[in-house]
Amino acid sequence: MSARAGTATAWRLADQIVTVAESRSIDDLGSACSSALVQFTGSSTMGLYMMEGPAPSLMYSADAEQGFLDDYQSSVWKADPVLDRILSDGAITDGASLFGANRWRRSSYFELLRQWGLSYNMGGPIRGEGRIIGILFTATANPAAPYGPDEQQGMAMLCRAVSVALTGILHDGRLNRAPCRQCAGRAAPAPVPLPRRSGQVAEQLCRGRTNKEIARELGISDETVKEYVSNLCKRFGAANRTDLVGRLLSDKVLATRP
Repeated sequence: MSARAGTATAWRLADQIVTVAESRSIDDLGSACSSALVQFTGSSTMGLYMMEGPAPSLMYSADAEQGFLDDYQSSVWKADPVLDRILSDGAITDGASLFGANRWRRSSYFELLRQWGLSYNMGGPIRGEGRIIGILFTATANPAAPYGPDEQQGMAMLCRAVSVALTGILHDGRLNRAPCRQCAGRAAPAPVPLPRRSGQVAEQLCRGRTNKEIARELGISDETVKEYVSNLCKRFGAANRTDLVGRLLSDKVLATRP
């Protein structure tokens, strides 16, 4: 690579980092972060989680099967050594390095990744107010490309940029979306309280619960939970479950009717 080409590449990467840091909504942040991850780590799969209570709550995902996200939320996170290391050491951590090459391929974490067409994972801390407030995860489907020092360094830079962006997004303990261009200058509509049961399902979704866990908590069937989730997606114009959680949290709509 020529010096001029190398400089151009460096400027593109720097521009991506700045774009991430300047994000002012979860959607913008997730999209910018996803693009940067491909450049820095070669991974297109990502998940941005907030640490709310004991469980990580998914805010944004890209190129990740919903089944994989559900499986992680329902079981793996409770005994996730990668998550534990990130939270305890505040360092970029990948599963293969943490376990060792041989143990990694015998681990339950690797089995989950392989089940969904993935091979290696890596995560890093998102910081705010002097503590870890979130986790950025990525994973690759390439079995011949474990994460090395360069990818880890890129992930570290990206996590710092995400931390800067979230400082601007977080407000009063809530995640606020930037107003759309068409709505600029208009008064924001007052949030409409949800019916009681819909509000209960919405609250459980925002806590990262799976459909089975919500059904057990509320004493209803899995199918009924799916129906509530589907109706909530239609109500808030959400494309999927991940988008719905982001809208519920950012638009402050979790008040329920008695």
